[in-house]
Amino acid sequence: MNPQPSPSALIGRQRLVALQNFFKEEAASWLFVLKTLIAALIALWLAYRLELESPKTAVVTVFIVMQARTGMVLAKGFYRALGTIIGSGVALLLVAAFAQERVMFLIGLAIWVGMLTAGATIYRNFQSYAFVLAGYTACLVGLPAAMDPNAAFDIAVTRLTEVLLGILIASTISGLVFPLSIRELLLSAALKRFATFANSSGRALSFGVPTEEWGSLHLKAINEIVTLDSYRSVGIFDNPKTRLQNQTILRMSADLIAAASTLHVLNRHILRLNDPSMNAVREALDPLLATGVRLLQTHVPTSAFEAQQLMSYIGEWQAEIQKHKSRIQAENTFSPEQQLAFDTALMLLEQFLDEFRHYGRSHSALQDARIIEDDDQAPPLIQHGRHATDFSQPLIAGLRTVLILGAMSVFWINSAWPTGVLALTIAVVVSALFSTAPNPAKMVFQLWQGIALSFVAAFAFQFTVLPNLHGFTQLTFGLIPFLAFGAYLMTRPKWGAIGVGFGLFFSTLAIPDNVTQFNYAGLLNSGIALLVSATIAALAFLTVMPMGNQLSRYRMMRALNRQLIVACLNPLTGLRPQFERDTRELLRQIAGMRGFNTAKDRATLTDALTIQELGSAVLELRTLLGQPHSLDAARLSSVQTAISALARFYRHRNQRNLRALRQAFDNVIPQVFDQVFDNKGKEPTSNDRKIQIYLHLIQQQVQALPDIGRPADPAPEVSKEVAGYAA
Repeated sequence: MNPQPSPSALIGRQRLVALQNFFKEEAASWLFVLKTLIAALIALWLAYRLELESPKTAVVTVFIVMQARTGMVLAKGFYRALGTIIGSGVALLLVAAFAQERVMFLIGLAIWVGMLTAGATIYRNFQSYAFVLAGYTACLVGLPAAMDPNAAFDIAVTRLTEVLLGILIASTISGLVFPLSIRELLLSAALKRFATFANSSGRALSFGVPTEEWGSLHLKAINEIVTLDSYRSVGIFDNPKTRLQNQTILRMSADLIAAASTLHVLNRHILRLNDPSMNAVREALDPLLATGVRLLQTHVPTSAFEAQQLMSYIGEWQAEIQKHKSRIQAENTFSPEQQLAFDTALMLLEQFLDEFRHYGRSHSALQDARIIEDDDQAPPLIQHGRHATDFSQPLIAGLRTVLILGAMSVFWINSAWPTGVLALTIAVVVSALFSTAPNPAKMVFQLWQGIALSFVAAFAFQFTVLPNLHGFTQLTFGLIPFLAFGAYLMTRPKWGAIGVGFGLFFSTLAIPDNVTQFNYAGLLNSGIALLVSATIAALAFLTVMPMGNQLSRYRMMRALNRQLIVACLNPLTGLRPQFERDTRELLRQIAGMRGFNTAKDRATLTDALTIQELGSAVLELRTLLGQPHSLDAARLSSVQTAISALARFYRHRNQRNLRALRQAFDNVIPQVFDQVFDNKGKEPTSNDRKIQIYLHLIQQQVQALPDIGRPADPAPEVSKEVAGYAA
């Protein structure tokens, strides 16, 4: 028998693992710093050799584009080039149209920037970044061009050349110097999500996961799915396998969401089975569930092979369920209500396991670099690029940027501030860039700190270091400590925005142009302009519809309500993937606004989960009604009336509509259930029974809705992870 290790030995091992993880993380950070320095200095040398007007722009571009993974660099570079080209073209059009009308020029610029900032909030990943770039590049090119219309084309071409040079060098260095593919992250994240989902499924099938904890798991799952899609969209730039498997990854996400949706409904149903009146159902189901619970909680996969093994075990469990379910049902005498609960649990369990196996199949194909073909039973693919939101969110983001541009323009024109163009441009850039951030005011404050540090460092460099440097080689050695400091800060999640601010604006303030000038007053004015612009942007984020304000939360919940109305009334074609995608995205945005810290916020989380369960059940019910069934016209009309009453209540949530909704389901249930409760000798078909089950699920949720105007039952405390969860 092996002796147990002593406590001191265990502590030593833990410290060794921690030390290994630290050095691994530090190695990745310093590799990023090395690649950033090489790319920045090569871009700067080429910009000097090509005698570009502002070589620092190429260095700034390197700091903006450089990422840890090659695919991220290529994707961000592509969308930055696209946004720069479009923004430069629009700037030239505005200068051509309003060369002598500065007010009209600024109005046109404000409209363009506002529109593109609003558009950025509708898309995610680097597509959103392209919108932001196209917006604020019009300022970067347009404002200097408006001051000298005759040189407008030269300014645009120079800007475009400098940016493209930085993108080209950053992409080349990232791909040649110790390249890191995004595919490794994609496969790792996919396996982690699969393992987490399997474990959560085991917990749900045991005694059900309480609502507050389920909210935590649900939000984590939503964000991990979004992360997987971002890896997919980036991975197609740097890995041929990822490009070939694009549809396979989309298929995996669709399969995961379908299985998660059914598990959500099943978890809520199992929680109801914990009621003492359902003890007989629990006792009958426990033998069927025990195998799966033990399987899912003890066989947590840590590799692709183990994930495939788990799916083979799931197949064996399904066969066991089919073998024993008739015997278990025959051995138990249930009341009609208990029989319905048993049938509901069994149907949802079988549906969940089928969808879980589809998910396992597509996950296995991704890990093995295989391509799978869709079959007729596979759920439709879900596209994540454009996400749902209430129109107020892009409107607020766009108007905030327009307000900043307008206020800064008025101050600049009336004060004749020499660096007003710089202040105006950076204020617009910061406002547009952080409009899609979950906590923009905090991010801008960190950026302000980075700007302040870069201001001090630029003074020290310009007037103590630079005068003693001769030639590009000495300039390189003089810049390396400062550039490395900014790049290293960018690798720290806690200080990332500070690092971005330092890296970008030290390069802007300190790196000399081709014709070197030592201008104390100019540097001081530029530094003050940068700090003022960041301050104005931060104040705007704190005062103009700040994050988590009541109106935004209310509007987002209204948008979530509309998703249920759409599920009730819109044509079914493509509706299921749209509903699953949009409800999850809206919940993610609501969570990112303020978390779920108060009782009212926790009630919001419960309401959102109820909407998802109701929507899933309604969509399944409507699908079944479109298939062969034995309901006559009167019963079918009653079902449609109940669905319409549900849509009417979520359109106008008042007590009268709630009473009408409950009455509609009280009327339809006896009509559809007469085959069971009145025992009229009608043998229901499989679809008839499923229709009854989904009507029963919807009715249970309807009856649990709190009366309007009366306080709901106290919401349970939410875990700290959910309470502070920001997307």
